[in-house]
Amino acid sequence: MATYVLLVKEEENEEFVVYKFGPDKDRLGKLRLNKINGEPEEIEKVPGTTTNFYYFTAASKLIRILKEGDGVFPDTTSYAS
Repeated sequence: MATYVLLVKEEENEEFVVYKFGPDKDRLGKLRLNKINGEPEEIEKVPGTTTNFYYFTAASKLIRILKEGDGVFPDTTSYAS
């Protein structure tokens, strides 16, 4: 089964970045990643979901960007496998 998670940046400052995330542009949750300590926080769940799958996948992608991408967060990104 293929996996796809869309991430769209909503807000960013020196302390944190906020992304909307989900399976498509019509069903998005929201998460905040603390850029100082790398801690993610789910702000809104993806509508119609009962698991944290999309949140954990999106958070992992953003943590990877923080660690490996020099902290440069793109306006839009995705995870696909």
